[in-house]
Amino acid sequence: MKLKPLILGLSSFFLPLITIFISIVLSPWFSWMNNALSDLGHSIKSPAAPIFNFGLVTGGLLLLFYSVNYMSRRFPLTAKLVAVDSYFLILIGTFDEVYGRLHFFASLAFFLTLAFASLTYSFEEKANYPIAIAVIIAIVWAIPLSGLCSCGAAIPEIISVFVTLIWFLDSMIKLQRSLKWS
Repeated sequence: MKLKPLILGLSSFFLPLITIFISIVLSPWFSWMNNALSDLGHSIKSPAAPIFNFGLVTGGLLLLFYSVNYMSRRFPLTAKLVAVDSYFLILIGTFDEVYGRLHFFASLAFFLTLAFASLTYSFEEKANYPIAIAVIIAIVWAIPLSGLCSCGAAIPEIISVFVTLIWFLDSMIKLQRSLKWS
């Protein structure tokens, strides 16, 4: 079994999550109900910004390498969207909240691309559950944007990432199985 794709894929997803949670621990002011995760990466206001932004940029680079070198072998369309999404993740970490609209548009593009990648994976795998994941992403963003809930953006952000993790891990397992026989 080839471990390099597995390690790279897992690292690309879990490194940013680990640095996000380390940043939260180092930021007692952070509130899930009042903040966006990106508040942790604000280079002027957050002492945890170097850790947070390092995790996003490095995770984005790892995800780019994984999608181009491995994911594309079995899921070529999904891999293209994941590569684009990895670029947006890098932009979020590079252009933190200090950059205002530029940061906002990078974040918006990142989460929209996550939803489209879910739909594309559904198409390539002929599975329905990734469609449900895209719907969940849309709903968790629609609720606070509609004013039905006054939670911070951190809640829909983390939910979007964790539900995406479901199909991403599924794709990794299927890719790993196919590499085992190649």
